Amino acid sequence: MDKKFLTYNQQMRYLRDNKKIQCTGTADKTLLCRHGYFNLVNGYKMPFVTGTDIHGNYVYYPSTSLQQIFSVKQFDDTLRLFLLKHITKIEEEVRTFAAYKFDEINQRGAIPWYQVEAYNTSSSENIPKIISLISKAYSEINRSKAEYVRFYFEHHKMLPTWILLKAISFSTFIDFIDYGKTEIKTALCQLYSLTTVDDYADYKLLIGSLHWLRKIRNACAHNERIYSIHRNSGRIRNTFLSLLPPQYATERMQNLLDLIMYCGFYLNTTDYASFMSYNNNWKIYVLLLSETPTIISVTPWDSMTPVIWNFCSKLQKTSPTIIFN
Repeated sequence: MDKKFLTYNQQMRYLRDNKKIQCTGTADKTLLCRHGYFNLVNGYKMPFVTGTDIHGNYVYYPSTSLQQIFSVKQFDDTLRLFLLKHITKIEEEVRTFAAYKFDEINQRGAIPWYQVEAYNTSSSENIPKIISLISKAYSEINRSKAEYVRFYFEHHKMLPTWILLKAISFSTFIDFIDYGKTEIKTALCQLYSLTTVDDYADYKLLIGSLHWLRKIRNACAHNERIYSIHRNSGRIRNTFLSLLPPQYATERMQNLLDLIMYCGFYLNTTDYASFMSYNNNWKIYVLLLSETPTIISVTPWDSMTPVIWNFCSKLQKTSPTIIFN
């Protein structure tokens, strides 16, 4: 049955009478006006749900209020901006390094990005994918309204690689790394210590971690709920998983704990210290993983912090000045 329109006063009454959620007065009505029932209640109700009734309707903890639900949204809003700041810093750096290495190994730019020979053609199966990638890049830059893109189109025959890899989407950029010559992936893995147990460059971890950063960055940019973001499968197996508590390490679902570890690879020591200084909020996040407003028996964030720090401090990262001549 379709949802019928409800005025704000009717929405408040519905929350009180049907959901047993405290919702009265101007302050609560203002919350509904500014954030919307769907964004606020549907978006952040789960930590306050204790189960379902015989009809499948959610049952909330006693004394749950709209203000409490809003407090979870406020936490999520702060988390969203914090993550976006650090992820975009990583994105900018990886794009910059990849563009430099792309030209360096292609005869210092003599083989341009729009030629198939600039990519990994060792497998004939790659060639149609490379052609499709180049076509997709052309399409994206032709649609771009960025001033620097338009300037290069007007004053030069073609965009240089460093402009292209800045202008294309994050997803297309990752494909450029994936289908580029292996020297690019190897250099990035060496730079960020993305290695297997046997100390080989871990291409799967490189591409997979960048895609998880991309997914979270896009969710942040589109104002989606962040604290519960996850992917049901596809978690990348790496040595860092053995450092997490068993209930997290054996889970196939990716979540923000994976992002915390990935940032340890990509951020320098100073930036990662800033990232980890978000300590009290990470504590809240770990509690919210349990989808309950009460303190329950989960592995405390304080016990995970030194383990994560110890792992990241031992990463053998290589200076960019050594890898990029």
